[in-house]
Amino acid sequence: MPIVSCLPKPKKVVIGGARSSKFEFTALEFTGREDKRVAEYLHSCLSESKLGQISVCIENNDFGFPSHEMDESYSIEIHDHIAIQAATSWGAIRGIATLYQLNYTDGLTARISIADSPRFAWRGLLIDAARHFIPVDDLKRVLNGMALLKLNVLHLHLSDDQAFRFESLAFPGLASMECYNQADLAELVLYASARGIRVIPELDVPGHTTSWLVNYPEWGLQDVELTTRFGVHKACLDPSSEKLYQDLETLFSEVAQVFPDEFFHIGGDEVHPEWWDSDDRVQAFARAQGLKSVPEIQNYFSGRIFQILSRLGKKPIAWDEVLHEGVSDFMIQNWRGSSTRDRALKKGLDCIVSSGFYLDLFYPADIHYRFDPEANQSDLFEMEDQLKNDSRLAHVSSGLEWTDQWRLGSVDLESDGIQELSSLGNVVGGEACLWGELVTSEVLFPRLWSRLPAVAERLWSAKEVKDVADFYKRFSRLRTCKELEWEKDEEEGLIAAGLSRSQVDVARIFEPAKWYFRLLGEELLNARIEGSEMPVSRPYNTESRLNRVVDFLSPESLSARQLVFELDRGSLIEKLGLWKSQDPELWPSDMQKAIAVLIQISEIILDYLLDGVRLKLEVIGLLRELYVPQGEYMVSCIPPLISWLESDERG
Repeated sequence: MPIVSCLPKPKKVVIGGARSSKFEFTALEFTGREDKRVAEYLHSCLSESKLGQISVCIENNDFGFPSHEMDESYSIEIHDHIAIQAATSWGAIRGIATLYQLNYTDGLTARISIADSPRFAWRGLLIDAARHFIPVDDLKRVLNGMALLKLNVLHLHLSDDQAFRFESLAFPGLASMECYNQADLAELVLYASARGIRVIPELDVPGHTTSWLVNYPEWGLQDVELTTRFGVHKACLDPSSEKLYQDLETLFSEVAQVFPDEFFHIGGDEVHPEWWDSDDRVQAFARAQGLKSVPEIQNYFSGRIFQILSRLGKKPIAWDEVLHEGVSDFMIQNWRGSSTRDRALKKGLDCIVSSGFYLDLFYPADIHYRFDPEANQSDLFEMEDQLKNDSRLAHVSSGLEWTDQWRLGSVDLESDGIQELSSLGNVVGGEACLWGELVTSEVLFPRLWSRLPAVAERLWSAKEVKDVADFYKRFSRLRTCKELEWEKDEEEGLIAAGLSRSQVDVARIFEPAKWYFRLLGEELLNARIEGSEMPVSRPYNTESRLNRVVDFLSPESLSARQLVFELDRGSLIEKLGLWKSQDPELWPSDMQKAIAVLIQISEIILDYLLDGVRLKLEVIGLLRELYVPQGEYMVSCIPPLISWLESDERG
């Protein structure tokens, strides 16, 4: 019986008897109206396969753009021929993605019936193109993988303090040197649409606008210069300027013509208070409007932006910082821990959940997989607390405790039957976020495909699908397909970083340090925890070259993960011998300390296995002491080796 290795896992699968798997051709037949996009997607996925007759029946062709809450349900019947039935073209595209996965994993040798539909309407991915520019061709490759994983929203973060990536014809001074012209973006929207994916633009206001004010200082309050540094900046727009609101309507109208989706993201996060607090004109304006604080000023600004976008026929989205007593009817994207989700829902606002799905934190896939967007807040708090005790994150546990401040002002929807109130907002889905401070095109795909499949399954599959081991088993069969395969990118990058081919396999036993350890650096990480971040410089900026081994390594070492499942005494001794034979001086300078620790680990465990000179508890204690950042590297074989030792019957 074949193993159905689909990812995300379908809602219902029935496997019958054997079927012929030898065909001389693949022929597509529409039993209703033909949709060219469906035909082209099937051809792109299956043109090199011979699957026989495939019939596609679409009940209601939708020849426009994909939309929020589109019907993506489908069914597949695999007998002597293959039949895909769907309510819409979008469902047919999802069915083809499943058929492609079945074919890739040799799952078409039996009669199979599948009935499938998504759990959430919003299943997204944020790509930050502001910190580092991501070319359109790479975004298309992202879209190909998203379609295979049945994700349906690409959220483009187009502006930030460091750059403005949209070519505005009305305000030509806005665009950075590397930017997207409107024709390229229009083509990208069509490319995404043909895969059932919506593209949502984000222009972040009123903070994160240093790049806006360099050539348009009249929109702000003080002069600024181009910035290369990361982190919160003081620059923000002038909320008292009527001319600003007129210009924003012109700019947003221009963006809205390129992006046809009904939603438009306006950011709203991390507004530094200093400019508004210290400016006499803003303070006089605030008094005239009856605004008593910076949050009230931001709420006024957000309300004006809401009105502008409403006139343009758009539904605004904003980060959870816009939550205020009088907040307009935004869709809220939650990121500051789990509590902001329920604060939004209590106000009757729909919510996109991103807390738990930040791919730039270098977490392994299983951590993202466990966060359910609809879990009770108490359960989500418990999962957040468990991260502080996860041995893989011990080196950043103090930083994780720092995030507890995000729970201030939390509400309890579970008490007093409040969850039954019809006025509550809805969780519409979730969105993985890959912020771009440490991401360029060269390192994009190892960062993305090593964890995004876990989020994709969490957002599509039934709530009951939560077997982590089963996820990894299916993922291991699909991760080498052309849409998701990242190890070739990783290998090419590691070699470009100075490794020999024989060193690449050893390097894959390491991982980058977690959470914000790399981005902040150890000094700034401690400063943030103590509440004094601003004076301390960060180790990276937009001019930093991301060309070292640590940049190309996958955030999760699957080589290390497999150790606990496949090691026997003989193979372990062989691996330890390989690690022990390494010469640190033959490795890049920033890795030499990590290689020396790997050698030390090998010697410790070989002493235990071969000579019996160390007791098990002593070895485990030594390994735990060594599981700390070695520069920016974690020796990721340590946790599985500890697990192996704990199960070893020797004393």
